[in-house]
Amino acid sequence: MGAAVRAERRITVWEDARLKALLLDADGRVVGAVAARGPGVRLVEITATAVVLATGGAGGLFGATTTPAALKGEGLALAARAGAEILDPEFVQFHPTAIDVGLDPAPLATEALRGEGARLIDGEGRFLLGEAPDADLKARDVVARAVHAARMEGRGAYLDARAAIGEAFPHEFPAVFAACMRSGLDPRISPIPVMAACHYHMGGIAADADGRTTVAGLYAVGECAATGVHGANRLASNSLLEAATFGRRAGRAAALETGGGRPSPVEVTPDLPEAAMSELRTAMTAHAGVVRNEAGLSGLIALIDRLEAQYGSAAALEAARLVVQAALDRRESRGGHYRSDYPQTAAVADHTRVRNVRPAMRPAVLEPAA
Repeated sequence: MGAAVRAERRITVWEDARLKALLLDADGRVVGAVAARGPGVRLVEITATAVVLATGGAGGLFGATTTPAALKGEGLALAARAGAEILDPEFVQFHPTAIDVGLDPAPLATEALRGEGARLIDGEGRFLLGEAPDADLKARDVVARAVHAARMEGRGAYLDARAAIGEAFPHEFPAVFAACMRSGLDPRISPIPVMAACHYHMGGIAADADGRTTVAGLYAVGECAATGVHGANRLASNSLLEAATFGRRAGRAAALETGGGRPSPVEVTPDLPEAAMSELRTAMTAHAGVVRNEAGLSGLIALIDRLEAQYGSAAALEAARLVVQAALDRRESRGGHYRSDYPQTAAVADHTRVRNVRPAMRPAVLEPAA
């Protein structure tokens, strides 16, 4: 796909650009974007009849994640700032077998290993989910909570593939084997230390089957979108549907867009300093991770308030607030969202729908697109 994009003469690829804001006209229609480019971080205004957001998920908001740390939910936040409806932002999937070797992002030990018979054990070799042969094949959220509990209790969590895979590891699971060996761990002779880590954001910018959001001129596809194919949890192949199928539909629909007025002045907020981002990520994993409760989520809101007062309303903070506030408001456990203080699932499955009021806009220094 990348080769096809580069071969298309009508597409210009900017690899040094990062989305900073969406441009709106006086009627609230999206008519372009602001990008930060180059080492000097100059702001460039790009006007368009439609904008398609494909900004990925929000794994970078969490200290333990299997996704690139650069994915901080900023597309989600900027869409909300433009007035788009956000759907179910509290629903985040945590993969139970991220390899715990101190890397950011964490390498992934695919669940296919458990399908081949690898077992989850604690530091003393006891099964985390019971002795039955299929005990470790429960839904990801159930397995993730078992791994999380073992670690919180100080027992540790490990994926033991020595008997099930053994010497076949290098050719049957070469990516996992290489990731382990790079960290000085041979999974043929030692269990793999694992942790539950942020893996996929089921919620996102509300979009229809053509990627249209609730704001004219704005489309969203892939993990940043919420088209309804996931619900409260994620079935692995559905992410391909959300990216590939809806991506094609959105591209065709966006190409037919016309109109739009002159861009209004737009607010471009600064990024969080590295230390503040690290503090947020640590707190998000601790309190908006596998197990949540009112005290932890309320403390997170207080942290976001403090960081916002210090550094301004960075897009990462706005994305984190969307996730945390929706998790605080959902007083039940459902799918990837587990509240220890509300462990039961409500009889009626209600969506969370958030539509932010657009904040006061301040002018930014912009340059015309080259």
